[in-house]
Amino acid sequence: MVSIKIRSARADDAPALSRLLGQLGYPSEVAEIPDRLDKMHARPGTTALVAEDHGRVVGCVTVHLFAALHTSEPNAWLTALVVDETVRGKGVGSALVKRAEDWAVEHGAQRIALTSALRRKEAHEFYKTRAYEHTGVRLVKNLSIAEPVTTGRSREFHVMEFAHHDEAAAFVAALSRYLQSPKSALAQSINAEVWARSPVRAETVKLYLNDGALEAARTAFSPVPVRNTVAGDALPDESFLIIEGGVTPAWGTAEASAKLSPIDQSN
Repeated sequence: MVSIKIRSARADDAPALSRLLGQLGYPSEVAEIPDRLDKMHARPGTTALVAEDHGRVVGCVTVHLFAALHTSEPNAWLTALVVDETVRGKGVGSALVKRAEDWAVEHGAQRIALTSALRRKEAHEFYKTRAYEHTGVRLVKNLSIAEPVTTGRSREFHVMEFAHHDEAAAFVAALSRYLQSPKSALAQSINAEVWARSPVRAETVKLYLNDGALEAARTAFSPVPVRNTVAGDALPDESFLIIEGGVTPAWGTAEASAKLSPIDQSN
């Protein structure tokens, strides 16, 4: 029987929040969570709430208020909602959304909005049954990887598919070590990016290499079996950057495997 208590998130919730964010499709190190919470708490009009079931954190939601020119009242933005896979369908998500809505009203908001990836069909139905309406679209630009238009670089990615998780981890580890090697000038001269698809299925792992990463891989290892090529804006929403030129540490197989660990996707 689930017995829900909702409270503000704390730094000592970091292990549980890391687990939940992983299930949502955003792998996060435990050590990163307290600083994120501090930054949220330092900003007026922001809250992070967790749901406890008999002392165990089984869900979280974050809400932000922001002022806008087109209205005098603040708008509320629900930015993350995830329920532990072991207790889904037992009212935890509904309780968190209701508390988020109450918090928004208490702080003067008359509207609350959210975004949800197209693939999360069940999440869309969850919100619709709670009177949320589909009123627009979300457009996203990742500024951390955007390249100047004048560079003329290709934004295509070459897809490699591995039958087993350990094979993908070994490749990622070897490529990261090569890019860090003193013998490799590629880290300084070529923009190497490798993206991984998350959640990673145990039976198949896909990596996406840009031109620089493919050149580095072909220099270090031969042959490099490429399945097909896709445009940068066609990468799966749940993909994440795992290798970035010489910035990525020289991982061993164990570290690479941890970065590629299978996780379950939240609805």
